[in-house]
Amino acid sequence: MFKGLFDFRNQKIQIRWSIVSPALIFILIGLVSLSSTSDLNNLSLSSTFYKQCIWFLIGIIAFCFSQFIRIQFLYDCSYIFYFFLIFLIGLTMFAPEIKGAKSWIVFGPIYFQPSELGKIFYVSCMARFFSDNYSKNDFSIYLFFILFLAIIPPLLIMQQPDLGTAIAYLSIILPILYWSNTRLYVIFFIISPIFSIFATYQLWVFYLWMLLFLIVVVISRPKAFIAVFNFLLNISCAISAPYIWNNFLEPHQQKRILTFLNPMLDPLGAGYQVIQSMISIGSGGFWGKGLGQGTQTGLKFLPVADSDFIVSVTAEEIGFKAIFLIILFISIFIYWSVNYSYKIENKYVSTLIIGYSTLIYSHMIINLGMISGLLPVTGLPAPFISYGGSFFLTCSIILGLINNAINNNL
Repeated sequence: MFKGLFDFRNQKIQIRWSIVSPALIFILIGLVSLSSTSDLNNLSLSSTFYKQCIWFLIGIIAFCFSQFIRIQFLYDCSYIFYFFLIFLIGLTMFAPEIKGAKSWIVFGPIYFQPSELGKIFYVSCMARFFSDNYSKNDFSIYLFFILFLAIIPPLLIMQQPDLGTAIAYLSIILPILYWSNTRLYVIFFIISPIFSIFATYQLWVFYLWMLLFLIVVVISRPKAFIAVFNFLLNISCAISAPYIWNNFLEPHQQKRILTFLNPMLDPLGAGYQVIQSMISIGSGGFWGKGLGQGTQTGLKFLPVADSDFIVSVTAEEIGFKAIFLIILFISIFIYWSVNYSYKIENKYVSTLIIGYSTLIYSHMIINLGMISGLLPVTGLPAPFISYGGSFFLTCSIILGLINNAINNNL
């Protein structure tokens, strides 16, 4: 299966600093922040700072090895990767429950999270599915079939339950659809049922949403049966919203949504993380309190300070200027990723870069929205900043594959 994966002779090796520099800035910010949440006097592996330094070195090795991977191999084995991913995620159903989720496969002392490394496989599969038939940009059986295949892995991951990772998987679908020349009104109809479900929260919002829906139908002028089908689908989704709420969402996920709308509903429970995070961000101001001077971190008010809410630590101790740098460099990263993708003629490679860069971008944006209370808490870490070995390794490989794809296709 893995024959021909690497090519150590013919691959072009060049560091695209416009792509790599943002990641280095994120790593620096992450290590500085982790130095405040860790005990630097403790040189054992129990310190998250030193663990992350080790993962940084492993990440460099993974990035280097990624330069020798043949992108053509990813294309050729895309369908195999898809079924292999389904198989691995399916195995987690029989895995032990760890921290309330069955996300890990355990082999003695080794813990393996299939959904994390599976992000690499999933993007490769979606890039091939959509790029092979990018000219089919209207509603068709093919489009529905591909969308069906696209949502199977996220649905399985959601059953673990791991809503954050499932959202990360789903986040790449719309950008890839757009990049595959799918018409905008088709994309609108695809995502409209989701908006219809959320719009039922307030009746007047739902009426306004349906008015917007009808305006899009009039402007786009789709075939009659497509317009009627989508209208009935949106109405059905709106009517079934209470059933979806009660039967598809776990109690803790319901709490997260409710506390997102009003964190003060449960200030000492589900809303505690968001409230403490917002206090951290606000107390840091523009300049920050100084490294190691953050009271929210030092007094242990801020939970999950090493991983999901590490940027809150950054905001409190370094200030808004650090958050501005994060926003600036993630914007630079996505700009150059799109720029290179536009120049690459190979449709699969171009779509692959869009998928991988969207994965990193969506993680960062969702994490920033989560810590500031603009989005529900989903448990998505910030790429290259948050502590976490498997996630850091995945991001390093993804960055390496983007760099590799650009070098060998321009």
